[in-house]
Amino acid sequence: MQGFLLEALFLLLLFLAAVTDIRRRRIPNTLVTLMLIIGFIGLFILRFPQERVIGCVFPAAVLWAFKKRGNIGYGDIKLMIAVGLFYGYMYASVILACALLLTPCYSLFIRKEKRPEVKTVPLAPFVAVFCLMASVLRILVI
Repeated sequence: MQGFLLEALFLLLLFLAAVTDIRRRRIPNTLVTLMLIIGFIGLFILRFPQERVIGCVFPAAVLWAFKKRGNIGYGDIKLMIAVGLFYGYMYASVILACALLLTPCYSLFIRKEKRPEVKTVPLAPFVAVFCLMASVLRILVI
């Protein structure tokens, strides 16, 4: 029951971050900090703590490589640290890969719609959707 409540709270904060990212292209540090706190609590309550610690490093390192090219913001990196800490490196890696594959598709769709005012595409909504899918999968499997 504790795990379910943590998962629901984490997803709520993640979807708030996604909405903010859509509207302002920024992810508030307060939301990321709260998600990190939930991730740390999860280290003691949920299973596989080693996987979760690795999870906060690996996906963020991948995004850091993209950051050097100028395509990713610091908020996205911090968000993936929180996601990795909560879900672990296996889930976080799949979540990140799916989000990074779908984001350019959305960007092409927006450009095809001839919306030149859109210069950037938020990553957080895609991360949030795939986190929700991962949570449903974890509930069904565990």
